[in-house]
Amino acid sequence: MIFRLRPAPSTRHSPAIAFCALLLICAGAINASAVPAPPKMEDQGRAQKAQIDLAKRLLDAGDREGSIQTLQKLISDSPEGSHVPEAYSLLGRLLTEMGNTEEAAGYYRLLLEEYPASEFAPAARVALGLALLRAGQVDAALPLLQEAKGQTPDAASRLAVLAGLEEAYLAKGDHAKAIEAAAEARALSSEENGQRIEDRIRQMLRKAGEPDLRRIAERYLHDFPGDAALLRLLELHVAAGDDFKVTRDTRQFLQRFPKHPLAGIATDALIAQRKKLKGKDVIIGALLPFTGSLQSYSQDVLNGARVALDEALETSSRFSLGLVTKDTEGDDKMLAIELDDLLEGYRPVAVIGPLLTRNVKAIAPAADLHQVPFLTPTATLSEVQRLSPYLFNTGVNNRALVRDLAAYAIDALGCKRVTILAPQDAYGAEMAQTFTEEMRRLGAEIIVSETYALDVTDFGQPIKRIKDVDLKRYGKLETSPTVMKKGKPVKMYVPGFDAIFLPGDAAKVGLIAGQLQFHGMKVVLLGTNGMNSPDLIRIGSRAVEGAVFADSFFVDSPEPAVRNFVERYVRRFKEPPSPFAAQAYEAMQLALSAVRGGALTGRAVRDRIASTRNVPGLAGPVSMNPTGYLERRYSIIQVKGGKFVPAPPAAFIGPQLP
Repeated sequence: MIFRLRPAPSTRHSPAIAFCALLLICAGAINASAVPAPPKMEDQGRAQKAQIDLAKRLLDAGDREGSIQTLQKLISDSPEGSHVPEAYSLLGRLLTEMGNTEEAAGYYRLLLEEYPASEFAPAARVALGLALLRAGQVDAALPLLQEAKGQTPDAASRLAVLAGLEEAYLAKGDHAKAIEAAAEARALSSEENGQRIEDRIRQMLRKAGEPDLRRIAERYLHDFPGDAALLRLLELHVAAGDDFKVTRDTRQFLQRFPKHPLAGIATDALIAQRKKLKGKDVIIGALLPFTGSLQSYSQDVLNGARVALDEALETSSRFSLGLVTKDTEGDDKMLAIELDDLLEGYRPVAVIGPLLTRNVKAIAPAADLHQVPFLTPTATLSEVQRLSPYLFNTGVNNRALVRDLAAYAIDALGCKRVTILAPQDAYGAEMAQTFTEEMRRLGAEIIVSETYALDVTDFGQPIKRIKDVDLKRYGKLETSPTVMKKGKPVKMYVPGFDAIFLPGDAAKVGLIAGQLQFHGMKVVLLGTNGMNSPDLIRIGSRAVEGAVFADSFFVDSPEPAVRNFVERYVRRFKEPPSPFAAQAYEAMQLALSAVRGGALTGRAVRDRIASTRNVPGLAGPVSMNPTGYLERRYSIIQVKGGKFVPAPPAAFIGPQLP
């Protein structure tokens, strides 16, 4: 039991208040220098110190119960005494040693709550965290230990905190943080204890998954346990037959640890990997920047290509296929080096990549020289054949995307009059112009086209300009039967146009949607693939309900080919594919289809890709345009019920607006 005698909160300080009142009343008659100190304070302090000393002597004599009773009596006799924090601390320690962690935790909490600035508070925080940990209360222990880590000055206490953190993180299944805590403890330990911790870290690395291993490898670039994490990753990738990751992790290991005792083994692994790949009958290359800001996009592209390769390996044993991936690191010089090694060292029959238009332009001469087709799944340059007959693009063709969106807006939604609000950049200008041309070609009218600066979040001015132009032409101000102001009906704005085209990213469109509603523009929102993000619904909420946009790929499409691709992708990579992954999947399918058809040279693969006509794609038939881009049917997607759904075909909508 915890014995505490405390005065009620309202009376705890009444003696001090009474004393101050007396001073105010007698201020003119009392000399301030004559006021004596409280007569019993020194005696009380000496008495408490004697009780603390007695408790310690009893403890030294083995009388724990007597020590506990002495300390509890001190607290009950003098609840405001200066030695109470030490009494709490001693009680917590004694009860912990006796295995009564719950009651010990109670005393430590009292110390931290009532005396947070006490010299005993840091040790109490550590002890409380460890006590809760021993009691299995990991979630309660973690924040205390994390706080204590930054407030513990001596090495012994810090080691205890780090050991507790290691244990807590392991209990939570966070191997990376557990290893980080152990690595910090290793740096503070003696050589003998440090070796024991190192052995423990190696055991944790064996149990860690790839994300945690990668985190440790990036956290400790040139020190242990970064080397051990990379070696463990290499071991896992060799076992899984993941050629790309074996090559990548071996190179990283040799770059970071060139003098490591196991560098020779890593070098042998890299040589064996190259030899294995060169022994394949057919090699496909991938030229992508896996270092830098484009890393996530490159990973999506590679993952999509690997799903297509997996399918090919399952259905055909005629040829052995290999995928050689090169990391261009987002650097022009490295692009040239890796391109040369890929084309000269492996002689692929096709290459997936690069990602950027400027890189596509840079590799065009090499594509011609080596007669190897390159298929970029993401570049914005559609007419790539103008650069080289060996270049193809399976990415989004902006004109074709807008063409399909415009046709849907007119045929399914019945849009005849539209406005445009576009960002002030090259993309916004291109999309606004293309949309204008397509809508006019189909017989619709563009009422007005406005723009906004990229850094703004208030779109009131361009929206008002759109409203002003519309009111001069087709818009109206009609008296509302329900909205009143000062007892009089209010005139409400009724737009004279059916839809507004917003070729911006999801975050911007979400903001614009809310402001359009504020200004009374309840019309259909039309957009491009930039809207295909959860940010649209997260930011726009109900204001984007009914919005319609187009993209090359819709992850929730009911199309059988899409469902098969998504299921395979999720099964292998534990996340849904992005449009970039889908575009890379189709690029790899084109190359592999040519190989299965008997094309075993770059030139033969190029000819077969160029002649692709109405072959199955993810969302329907695809064909290769003479200018080098992949013609496809674009998915029309709608926001309905706060979710992305396939937009219903025209036959199910009719000419009326939703």
